[in-house]
Amino acid sequence: MDYGYQLLRHVVQQVFGNLAQAARLTLLLTLIPSLLLIVTNPGVMTGAAIDPTQPGAIGVNWSMLMLAAALSVVAWCWAAVGWHRYVLLEEMGNGVVPMWNGTRIWNYFTAALIVGLVVLGVAFGLGLVIGFVVVLLPSPMVAGFLGIGLVVGVLWISARIGLILPAAALGQPLRVSESWAVTAPVSGQILLPVLVIAVVGGVVSQVVHMILGMTIAAALVNVGVSWLQLLMNLGLMTTLYGNLIEGRQMN
Repeated sequence: MDYGYQLLRHVVQQVFGNLAQAARLTLLLTLIPSLLLIVTNPGVMTGAAIDPTQPGAIGVNWSMLMLAAALSVVAWCWAAVGWHRYVLLEEMGNGVVPMWNGTRIWNYFTAALIVGLVVLGVAFGLGLVIGFVVVLLPSPMVAGFLGIGLVVGVLWISARIGLILPAAALGQPLRVSESWAVTAPVSGQILLPVLVIAVVGGVVSQVVHMILGMTIAAALVNVGVSWLQLLMNLGLMTTLYGNLIEGRQMN
């Protein structure tokens, strides 16, 4: 069986086969920052705050926006650590949230920051190259094709180096170079789950907006969509780590 398809199937089974436990460990942490934004900055959630000079636009409460952003970072790291440890160690958590461990969560944040900085640097470099090509070949089709390639490249690199995230959650530090090396034999196959997760999430989000418009209801539904997409991406990193680092077999 193709490794990419096997990987995607395992991730789907991992998430949806443990959805109740996933919700118990991560849903509340995902919802709290979003609910804070809905209460304090509904325009940000619905898109009505894009241009505060327009009639009917809603202003931005910047202090609450920054608070929600900070809460999102902490909540995301906390939830991610909990999910990785549940899947790999069967750690059940404490009540409706994972167990709190400040050191692991800080290490996870640091690992995520490293991934983000690497991806940002690569995206900046590729963006310069794409900009140069578009200047030489000023075609919307070329620009669109290269733009899609940039997104795919960034997602692929994130998956290749992302094994440092579950490693941080387990307290088993892994270097970016080690993650890159261990994923090299399956680098091409990783593209399938990466693309499917991104495309399905994006399409579902757009369909929700088409049906419900730029409303609070649409924002709430898309919080759920984002939560599932987060679980799928975490599941991808967890599965790769378990298979490539720990030698676990996939279903």
